[in-house]
Amino acid sequence: MDDIDIEEVIGWAREGGAIARRSFRNVVGQRKADRTWVTEADVAIEQALVARLTERYPDHGIIGEEQTRRGLDHEFLWALDPLDGTAVFLAGLPTWGVSLGLLRRGEPYLGVIYLPLLDDCYWSLPGGSAFLNGQPIHVAPPHEWDGDDWIATPSNIHRRYDIDFVGKTRSIGATVGSFCYVARGSAVGGLANHFAIWDVAAGIAILQASGGVALGLSGAQLDTRGLLDGRAHDEPVLIGAPAHVQALRAVVRPRERA
Repeated sequence: MDDIDIEEVIGWAREGGAIARRSFRNVVGQRKADRTWVTEADVAIEQALVARLTERYPDHGIIGEEQTRRGLDHEFLWALDPLDGTAVFLAGLPTWGVSLGLLRRGEPYLGVIYLPLLDDCYWSLPGGSAFLNGQPIHVAPPHEWDGDDWIATPSNIHRRYDIDFVGKTRSIGATVGSFCYVARGSAVGGLANHFAIWDVAAGIAILQASGGVALGLSGAQLDTRGLLDGRAHDEPVLIGAPAHVQALRAVVRPRERA
């Protein structure tokens, strides 16, 4: 699909970021049925992105966190998270972002993630490289970990996992942030759990283009095709360079739930 203008998609992500910045620290959240947060910014950004995509790519499907469902069986499907990290957005923290992922036949094809308060834009091209603000990025190369290495983790890690990792664990507060910091080689790996396709479509595309993989703790490849109806994926998934992911499988263990 050579007619995807990545600069245009980046522009849309930046437009979404501008919408969010206008209400940052001056917004009230509401709980959805699944107890996650939503704000007026989430809804407004998704509406703006859907309008742009519908006009530019009328033959593409769209699935968004805020209930957009169009053409889920189309060859090309955009997965939108208008404001990933709404809880940290409401908390006044800076690591939330706007995420647009394009899937082709259910597989990640390209991705754009924009972190507005940091003015960092990550993107990947089909079959190509991954970039941060125009500069190529790569996952951290295999090396022996030390105390300064870190992995990106969910905020509930203290309740759900036992981790025997020599370095640090850090919660970015948004799934897109974890994928971005792993893809750029800042974190040696990451852990994600309970996510939907809009949370990870762009992140996986960027991760793969940067040389990384996403594997379940079982070692199974993450299959995004099973998530196209919006269902949540519950198996913990590790991300990073292949060697780091395999090593993390040995030190990350889910706790038995009472």
